[in-house]
Amino acid sequence: MAENKYHVPNLERALNIFQLLADKPQGMTQKEMIDTLEISKNSVYRITETLIDHGYIARDEPTRRYFLTRKMMSLGATAMGDRKLVEYSFNEMLKLRDKVNASVYLAVLEGTQGVILEQATGGTPFKFSVDLGSRFNLHSGAPGKALLAFLPEKESDALLSKLNMVKFNERTITTKKAMKAEIKTIRKQGYATDLAEEFDGCNCVGSVIRDHADYPIAMLWATGISFNLTEEKFPTIGKLVKETAATISQKFGCQPESVKK
Repeated sequence: MAENKYHVPNLERALNIFQLLADKPQGMTQKEMIDTLEISKNSVYRITETLIDHGYIARDEPTRRYFLTRKMMSLGATAMGDRKLVEYSFNEMLKLRDKVNASVYLAVLEGTQGVILEQATGGTPFKFSVDLGSRFNLHSGAPGKALLAFLPEKESDALLSKLNMVKFNERTITTKKAMKAEIKTIRKQGYATDLAEEFDGCNCVGSVIRDHADYPIAMLWATGISFNLTEEKFPTIGKLVKETAATISQKFGCQPESVKK
């Protein structure tokens, strides 16, 4: 009995929720947590609301699924490799920012969305800046499309089948057939583009960072105002983004012949 002297039931339940969500990158509903952990709805509600208030978990309102946030994940960043990813990438991001005169971002996949880990803001006086930990759609931007293109085909197809391809404007890709055609182009050129497909006046060019097994572990991209980062500049900026991603990839042991693809 002595070892249970300082046992705190609600803390234990909160830790169990953390562990559960860490094992479910696609997120979980409140009911799924209740059924899995066999605790009351009231307990799950109070704990999740408290964790949301403190920024450790987030709730996706359309699906009502709960996810760990970057704030929580940053506590284990060393084990997860995120800190190393940022460490290896940041100086290269600054160099890329200065070359392309635009903001540069680094992100990883969580569930069916990307999560921004780091940014190097720059470009025109109208600079893009985001909150670290912000989530973004995969289907409507260069980083997500690059990831879909360079994941192993079966994984890419499985991820694509889960996406809610919301239409933001007439340029947004909203069908799997159209996305697969886009993916073929991306694979050939080594980078993806986004011609204001979600946000009017905002263009992006992105690629992926790979590990020693040639697996895409992160997304790297440049974002700029459409009158500065123009469609005519896409090939030049795409080459620079691809080269920067390749340089970072080599720090993870990716072979030069792989990163050139």
